[in-house]
Amino acid sequence: MAWYKARLRKNGGQAGFMLELYIYVPKPAEPTTTLRRATAARIEEQMPRVAGLLREQGIAAGPATQNYMAVTQARLPDGVPLAVPDNTTFRQLQQVDAQQAAMDEAMQGEQQLGNAEYHLVRVKIQDVPVAMQVNISDIRAALGLPSYSLRPPFRP
Repeated sequence: MAWYKARLRKNGGQAGFMLELYIYVPKPAEPTTTLRRATAARIEEQMPRVAGLLREQGIAAGPATQNYMAVTQARLPDGVPLAVPDNTTFRQLQQVDAQQAAMDEAMQGEQQLGNAEYHLVRVKIQDVPVAMQVNISDIRAALGLPSYSLRPPFRP
């Protein structure tokens, strides 16, 4: 039919002939290097691997640093090797963890000091300040205070 119509044209027929072809080509598979959603399950899955790597390499890392690294690793496709991030966020979180550890240590020391049986108290005797070890329970009894600390421990 197409050849018949082409022959009827004035300019010789075949010069104006056009054939349209449609070719279907399957799309190439997308590479698996895209980022994935860091779900809670994937983050929990990465936590032991991250902790092991940081321990192997001797990197001081607290909970904030480990959590950041686990989230970063959870976003990557499966099979990507673990690598310690070298960016400002990771270094800042290491500093935050170091400060948190120092605060925890200070609070623990303060609580131990508060739970001690004897405590150092300064007393003036004849206008001379003298430091004495005094039994805390005796002072509480003399002042009418309860036998527990009136200041609750700090809870972040």
